[in-house]
Amino acid sequence: MSLAPPPSPRIAAFDGLRGIAAAIVVLYHYLCLLHPHLTPSMGKTLTGFADTPLHLLWNGRFAVAVFFVLSGFVMAAAAERRRSALLTNLVTRYLRLALPVTVSCLVAWGWLSLFPDAATRLQSTLVQPSRWLALTYQEPLKPLWFAVADGMAGNFIRGFSRFNNVLWTMKFELLGSAGIFVLYFLTEGRVRLLALGAASLAVLIWLPDPYLGFVLGAGLYEAHRRGHLRPLPGLALPATALVAAVLLGSPGEGAHDRLHLPDVPEGWEVGEPRGLVPILAAALLLYAVLTLPALARIFATRLPLFLGRISFGLYLVHVPILYTVVCWAMLRGAPEALVASVFAALTLALAIAFTWLVDEPLLRRIATLRGRFAPDRPGTPRNA
Repeated sequence: MSLAPPPSPRIAAFDGLRGIAAAIVVLYHYLCLLHPHLTPSMGKTLTGFADTPLHLLWNGRFAVAVFFVLSGFVMAAAAERRRSALLTNLVTRYLRLALPVTVSCLVAWGWLSLFPDAATRLQSTLVQPSRWLALTYQEPLKPLWFAVADGMAGNFIRGFSRFNNVLWTMKFELLGSAGIFVLYFLTEGRVRLLALGAASLAVLIWLPDPYLGFVLGAGLYEAHRRGHLRPLPGLALPATALVAAVLLGSPGEGAHDRLHLPDVPEGWEVGEPRGLVPILAAALLLYAVLTLPALARIFATRLPLFLGRISFGLYLVHVPILYTVVCWAMLRGAPEALVASVFAALTLALAIAFTWLVDEPLLRRIATLRGRFAPDRPGTPRNA
């Protein structure tokens, strides 16, 4: 069975961008476990690379900001296609997130059952322990039904899962998407633009900063839909946006103080992982992809598109492997080069299997459900 990208009216570069972001998250968590000095906030010491553009290659926090802005763009497109079908949009979005997440919790439960104390034992042997290891079960594992409940509801309510720590993003994904669907159901035309502006202010005043990613993504979609983000004759503005995205998105947590930048509110500090700056940098990156054809072509090449197709699987399956198999192998004294290779191969294989057996069949069934109750309006991007 081939995993070549299927033909569809999508913005291909966005699929590739999502795939690269997912790969960055995988690398970031590997380093959180075994090389926390490379990941700000996870270790006691820190390499100087954490505040350079090179850090963009493993800055998982910024990659997650890219996910949020991408979701805002994609959910706005979906809401535009099915504007009148609010209930269908809400139900199918919940199913699209909750069912794969629940499978990932069951997989995590299985790994943790096989290696119940590997993380705890490794933590006690590391010269520089990682705070990241504390984000999984260190006590007796909950029963299997608890993993199901955590996937279907618990992680969305608490904003956290001890089975799979990447699930902290799912609450933002569900509520941010719901907000876009409601806004598009209630508004259109210029009123919608005013509503997006008001939503931005609401986030800045009352709501957690990640929700701004959904609003900015929807704003980019509106500009794109109106033809304002076509490739420009000159490269000055898009290139400046790309450079700004790299410079603002690459610094690690605490960079504002380390770089001796002027005092600003905490949410506006450079490197604040859930602050405004990574979200703004992610929006600038999406703008650059939409307006720089050369950049879009890079993200639309074979490898990024392949990673984009399996990106949700990559995101959901890799952390439990780190907590269990990788910890166990390191305790056994396996060479890290071998451990890293096995981790990469196992993660890739499970992500492909997850895509074939869970993600794509679910997407087909959801598409059937949507087609029955809420047919799409033509002419809008489909990267959902």
